[in-house]
Amino acid sequence: MTREVKPLSKTVQKAVRRHTTTRRLVRPLAGTLFHLFMFVAVIGGFLAGAVFLWQKALADNRFRMDSDTIALGGSVKECPESAEEIRRIGFAFNGRNLLDPLLVADLKNAYSRSVWVRKVSRIRRRYPNRIDLELQLRMPVAQVRSGQRYYLVDMEGVLLPVAGQREPFAKLPEIVGVTAKTIGPEPRPGEAWPDPGVRGGLGILQAFWASPLSGVLPVSRVLVTTGVFQGADGVSREIRRRFEVVTESGAVIRWGTFNLGDLPGELTSAEKMWHLQGLLSREEALRPGVCFDVRTRLPGFSLVE
Repeated sequence: MTREVKPLSKTVQKAVRRHTTTRRLVRPLAGTLFHLFMFVAVIGGFLAGAVFLWQKALADNRFRMDSDTIALGGSVKECPESAEEIRRIGFAFNGRNLLDPLLVADLKNAYSRSVWVRKVSRIRRRYPNRIDLELQLRMPVAQVRSGQRYYLVDMEGVLLPVAGQREPFAKLPEIVGVTAKTIGPEPRPGEAWPDPGVRGGLGILQAFWASPLSGVLPVSRVLVTTGVFQGADGVSREIRRRFEVVTESGAVIRWGTFNLGDLPGELTSAEKMWHLQGLLSREEALRPGVCFDVRTRLPGFSLVE
């Protein structure tokens, strides 16, 4: 006897269809989640391995810095006065790992704080444990007498961290006042000397160094004097600096002011250098004891015995 199969009710048919649809959706999603889990696991394992290798490298003594690690370049060898401080800064990094991501920034900050360092030009790692370091240093170009002591300054008039001494430093031109109080007191190391006598003296020295006369008339001393001049309003009084240049051969050059024009027709520094070159071409300029006056081209000046 054949049993009659009744058709499923509409409610059951809907339930079957929902179940089938859910299975179709869940299977791909489960596969995607599985692959995502495997991907995360692989990446996690890779990162864990990388961290392990990084920590191992940081602990490796082959990458550690020592007293011979930093190779100094640039102007370091030309400035022996700075050698002690430059070495001291380098010694503070003994034991640091060359792989340390903060190493280059720390080196730059440490050297930039030194008064001797004008600029950190380059820092380059050389594995396993070498640092190529190039610095632009403040070079002593002149000495200033303030009070009873001599102090070193660079081209910008910045006071260098060398203790003042009673005797002049060797082989550097002097900027000297006619009295102990002509030039104001020294600033703190690393600051530019504000006194106009120092600024003007350095400007005159730079004019000589930049001219063809630098090898003919090497400067030994710039003498600074003071004078009281009438102000622009015709009433007030203004103290200004005047300068005389003494060469290593003993010749004296009356320079006047530094680009202030106190005399009628006083020349600029560049014009004074050209005027001096012309005076040196004269036969009487070779006589001993001649004083060159380059303040102006007016008659009555130029060569004074």
